[in-house]
Order: sequence, then C-alpha cells, then structure tokens
Amino acid sequence: MARRAWTYTEEKILLDNYHDSTIKELEKLLPTRSRDSINKKIKVFKAKGKIKEGKSPEAINRAYIQRKKEI
Repeated sequence: MARRAWTYTEEKILLDNYHDSTIKELEKLLPTRSRDSINKKIKVFKAKGKIKEGKSPEAINRAYIQRKKEI
C-alpha cells in the first residue's frame, strides 16, 4: 500500500483531539487513516514536541471501557 502524506487538516484534527479522544475515536475522526498510521503520527508529534501531555483521565477511562467490549 502506498504511503500518503498527512494533510494539514488531518494533522490539526489529530492535534486538537489527541488529549481528549481514544484511539477508536480518533479513527472515526480520521476515517482514511489506519490505527497504525495514527499511532505512528502521534509518535512523530511527541518526538517533535507537538504533543507534550498525555491523555485526559476521561479519555483513559473510555479507552478501558472500549477495550473491555472488544474482549
């Protein structure tokens, strides 16, 4: 599969929603991006200092609930 560059809009959506959204929620906001692609971009942003803080407690709780439903 060919790599496609991230658009400014996609990067903005990720940066604006990272702290308060779970990975599943980010996948819905970025439907043309895979979970792996989103996670890789998050790592790049963290390395560049564009993402400095972790997830909000609410997002962490929702992620745990979503994982339980998958099992």
